[in-house]
Amino acid sequence: MLKNEKGFSIIELLIIVFISSVIIWPAMTTLVGNMEINTRLHYRRSASGIAASALYGFDKMDFSTIDALLEVENGLGNYYLELDSNSCPDLATDDQLLCGELFSLIYNDLTLSNDEFKIYLYDYNLPHEYYDPLIADARIPQEVRDEIATITSFPLNPIVDFDLIRVTVWIQYSDSPVSIMIVSGLILR
Repeated sequence: MLKNEKGFSIIELLIIVFISSVIIWPAMTTLVGNMEINTRLHYRRSASGIAASALYGFDKMDFSTIDALLEVENGLGNYYLELDSNSCPDLATDDQLLCGELFSLIYNDLTLSNDEFKIYLYDYNLPHEYYDPLIADARIPQEVRDEIATITSFPLNPIVDFDLIRVTVWIQYSDSPVSIMIVSGLILR
């Protein structure tokens, strides 16, 4: 009787599967890691677009209304104004619409909640002794406080004869790991 010696034995097949899995496992973990990094970078680009749109939108709003709201906060000792989609009704009628649009932006499938997207406004020409309470205020995210702290490096008595409001956009675009974007700009009367 003739014996058929064609094909692989079960042991040879198991060795091939083991060697293949040893080679494929690192490639698959690298692929999954790259996909996660790509997703975070996609969200970062989207957050950057939303932040730029927010800065541009606030530049188009009525300065006197924003300045008046900020003066009320200054009088209360807060020295800043925090805006999210719930605080848009405090603005003038035309600005309410623009504010609502800014906070409802969807950019490349990135949607942000009130806890993930806030805008902070503060008077750029505040005396320096008012910056310390802002930097110590735990209601303001740490990244925004760090941004405010950079202003304290300016001269103590700047010669500024025009009204400036600093706008800081804070966006948390990822939870795992926590990734935050800060974009600041100035609006001029």
